[in-house]
Amino acid sequence: MISAVIPAYNEEKTVGIVVRKAKKYVDRVIVVDDGSKDRTSSVARKNGAHVITLKKNHGVGYATRVGMKAAIKEGTKIIITMDADGQHNPSDIPKFLRKINDGYEFVIGRRDLSNYPIIKRFGNFALNTFVNLISGTTIPDTESGFRAYKSSALKKLVLTADRYEICDEIIFEVGRNNLKWSSVPIESSVYKKGTGILDGLRIFRFMLRRRKRNLLSYYEDFKYVALKWTRKSRI
Repeated sequence: MISAVIPAYNEEKTVGIVVRKAKKYVDRVIVVDDGSKDRTSSVARKNGAHVITLKKNHGVGYATRVGMKAAIKEGTKIIITMDADGQHNPSDIPKFLRKINDGYEFVIGRRDLSNYPIIKRFGNFALNTFVNLISGTTIPDTESGFRAYKSSALKKLVLTADRYEICDEIIFEVGRNNLKWSSVPIESSVYKKGTGILDGLRIFRFMLRRRKRNLLSYYEDFKYVALKWTRKSRI
């Protein structure tokens, strides 16, 4: 079974469309309503989603973890995570599924940020570089929330984040568990306000806490990432 997990907070205007489109490519859509004050739950349910309603707002990380646990409990073999605000196009889902079927355990969407505000592009570059160095990975777009997982691989990850940090904690766990990963280009024409400067600082602090660091650790990570990127550029 293939399931899509969609955390949602006050997304009554878009969640129905996202659910309908996602249902074309997956067996089950799980919407986790993270304490919305609007009609997010009823709209998602009306459009065919299985809805988990949280009584209060916990954060996108918490809602995502709740949805993942529910999908695994139901016997899902492949889990897709995506946003409820419409910035992720469900028609890209087959790209992820092909990679998973090719043997990859984790697949992440790679956005084209050329139409994004310059401050957003710079912030994404800074976080992307930092997260890869901490995680020992060379993932091209660590901040993309459009992802696919084999459930067997997802069970290995130790996830604790309640808010935006979940995206980067997952990358850290992908590196720690040495999962076989890949990326696919995704449609990214719609700019939605996401993480801000304060969120970035919180992510920075959270990631440092996830791993004990010293100067040698940073040097070894930098050398590893630089070597990986150099080899990739030669291909």
